[in-house]
Amino acid sequence: MKNQNKLLECGDFEFYRTLFDSVRIEILKFLTINRKKNITEIAENFTQDRSVISRHLELMNRYKILNKEKLSRITLYEINSEYILEEFETTTKASKEYIKHKIY
Repeated sequence: MKNQNKLLECGDFEFYRTLFDSVRIEILKFLTINRKKNITEIAENFTQDRSVISRHLELMNRYKILNKEKLSRITLYEINSEYILEEFETTTKASKEYIKHKIY
């Protein structure tokens, strides 16, 4: 049981599950290249319906993968690269410790 609790400290599994969806990865690529964009600008670059893209964006915002900024009636989305990198670093550091100490 102790080892299972240690695995839970390895990273936020919901973050990774949210991050590693094929459509959301494409949205991340798009926002990496194009920076801050609104839902219309994002959705017009994908085959999915705007409402589907909107749900993806909201989920990514909930798990801090994206930041959103409301300007009057427009909401802009951008990658929260600092948080993403922190999650990767936390997971990498914990994984190295588990491997180093052979905690499975």
